[in-house]
Amino acid sequence: MADRTTAAQRLADEPRASSETEVLREELHRSREEVLRLRDLLVAKDAELGSAKGQLAQLEAGMGRLLGLVGRVRGLVPGVLWSALSALRRRGS
Repeated sequence: MADRTTAAQRLADEPRASSETEVLREELHRSREEVLRLRDLLVAKDAELGSAKGQLAQLEAGMGRLLGLVGRVRGLVPGVLWSALSALRRRGS
């Protein structure tokens, strides 16, 4: 008798289980789509970050060359001349 009740319960519960399974499958599908969307976003941001790091490295290299040039120019021009140029700039302002 217990077997019949169990079988009857299974038959009664089957549509509900099927419905729940379908809901879970849809949720799993949406979750997988969200994971793919977020992964694509992460890849795009990573590429953007790489590009920004490359630009920063170029700017730093250019700045290093300019600072080296300024140092060489300052080494060539005597300090007295720098003082005179500073005085002229102050008068012009």
